[in-house]
Amino acid sequence: MKHYKTLAFFAALALGTGCASSNKAPAESGVPAAQSSTAPDSRIDGNFPANSPFAKLKLGMTQGQVHEILGQPTDTKSYQTGKAWIPFYFGPDVMRTDEFYKGVGIITYTGAGIGGVHWTVYRAIYNAAEDGYPND
Repeated sequence: MKHYKTLAFFAALALGTGCASSNKAPAESGVPAAQSSTAPDSRIDGNFPANSPFAKLKLGMTQGQVHEILGQPTDTKSYQTGKAWIPFYFGPDVMRTDEFYKGVGIITYTGAGIGGVHWTVYRAIYNAAEDGYPND
């Protein structure tokens, strides 16, 4: 019986340590309210020309919408994120897909999780020197 009490104590301790929270509002945390809803590395980046199809991309667009604008990619690469290994994580960011467009750049999608696959633009990086293939 003594071991059950010890086991229950450590189980409660383990569950309690994962329940920390912050009392700061988004405006107080130093992050502007407009950026607080996106991940810190979620962005559209690069010095793309204003008349480029790349200028029409927006964060959160579906993969189909991007393909209507840019066409089919030269190559793709899919991979798991670290969130795939977090117990009880049921969010949409357990997998990502990179699409490589030769002479245009790389589009990264997220949206694969427990509820299925619904790819949306997570990051887009314009690079006119992109060779169109993964470099790893």
